[in-house]
Amino acid sequence: MPITMSPVSLHIGALRHAVLLLVLASGLPGCSLDNLAGNAQLPPGVPDPRLTHTPAGALAAYRGALVLLRTAVGSNYGGGESFVPVTGLLTDELRAGDIGQIGAMSDNLRLDSRFLPEYAPGSGDDRATLGPIQSVYGLLQQVRGQAREARGALGAYDPGGPRALPGHLYAVEGYADILLADLFCSGIPLSTLDFGKDFTYQPGSSTAEVYQRAVGFFDSALTVVADSDRILNLARVGKGRALLALGQYAAAGTAVAQVPDAFQYALQYSATSTDTLNASQNQSFAASAFGGLGNNPLTMVDVEGGNGLAYLSSGDPRSAWVAEGTNQHGFLLSRPVEYSVAGDGPLVLASGVEARLIQAEAALQAGSPGTWLATLNHLRETAITPAMADTTDPGTTNGRVGLMFYERGFWLFLTGHRQGDLRRLIRQYGRQAESVYPTGLYPGAYGSYGSDVTAPIPGAERVSNPLFTGCRSRGA
Repeated sequence: MPITMSPVSLHIGALRHAVLLLVLASGLPGCSLDNLAGNAQLPPGVPDPRLTHTPAGALAAYRGALVLLRTAVGSNYGGGESFVPVTGLLTDELRAGDIGQIGAMSDNLRLDSRFLPEYAPGSGDDRATLGPIQSVYGLLQQVRGQAREARGALGAYDPGGPRALPGHLYAVEGYADILLADLFCSGIPLSTLDFGKDFTYQPGSSTAEVYQRAVGFFDSALTVVADSDRILNLARVGKGRALLALGQYAAAGTAVAQVPDAFQYALQYSATSTDTLNASQNQSFAASAFGGLGNNPLTMVDVEGGNGLAYLSSGDPRSAWVAEGTNQHGFLLSRPVEYSVAGDGPLVLASGVEARLIQAEAALQAGSPGTWLATLNHLRETAITPAMADTTDPGTTNGRVGLMFYERGFWLFLTGHRQGDLRRLIRQYGRQAESVYPTGLYPGAYGSYGSDVTAPIPGAERVSNPLFTGCRSRGA
């Protein structure tokens, strides 16, 4: 079934084998699964939750959480409106493929130019919130709810199963929280559907509170998992990422110390897209964004707005690209070699490379520039073939910070890290937004870049959630 949820509702879907994939909350306080199970008026196509109270049903719920994570991060499901392309547009990684006409108002152009107004109470709808932002918000909230529900199902109906499964789900929920905190304004509601209990509205949590909550989920994963190095390393990298976002550099470095260089946790996609959430059939966003530059075109961009990285002109192999001609306004269209236009292939969510980058930043913060530089050059020597030449120490604090984020920008290109990094440059390193995000004249939409560095919470949340009153802050 299509993913068309209110941001504060958790939908039900079904696998083709007629077992429960997602779990429904009506969006109303006091609506429990026990009530749903006995309700003769269940929506069409919604299976009775009691039919899934089996080990097989619990496993299906677990798999459903993984499908939703993949969909939220980089799927083409729903037109490519997932986290990686949305944050690529908001930062300096991507540009709208229809760039060039002043006054044109596509969603991609508004995202790219950073005009993202918050929903205005009393307007009667949430049209001020762009569709891609609503999509990402809803998907990440679904991931949270499904991971929680699946953990409950595994504990209730398959208590003797592998400990890696509930641990994996803790890590999945932790990543959903990180991505919400990276993209959205301070004041994110983390409403919950507890297994077998009620849907509970929550007021908005600050950005720091959401990251701290993610740390707790990763700690739970590390405590529960005993039989999977892959999930342990996923949780270690996730914890390090969240701690880095909190400015706890030493703890972040410690968290990832055991992660091997070669580790990768990659989300896998298929070249086949269907209207179901079958676990093997979610396309990567690249199929829509770059595959023939069709319905939802995107392009790589070079030094966007004067502050962006030189993803095209640098010749850096970590952002290798292929030209796709020009658009109708004469602007170059290009696509990254990293992603297949067929929509298949991996998207790396966490890796040993990221672990080393976290350790490098921790060393820089600890006043050890030698260790910092050696760690960066270790990656250049070992993490890519052929090896890259070593980089050199700029010799100043500002120069070192700039090089740190330059290396992160290329190593983690189009993997959903850039938005969090740009916000950290403002929040933790004292940079001005105008020196971090693309700025100045914009060849499309309103003719200039806006000032937004975060996405607003969709207006439907304010309408539906009585405890949510809007963003606490739109700053980094």
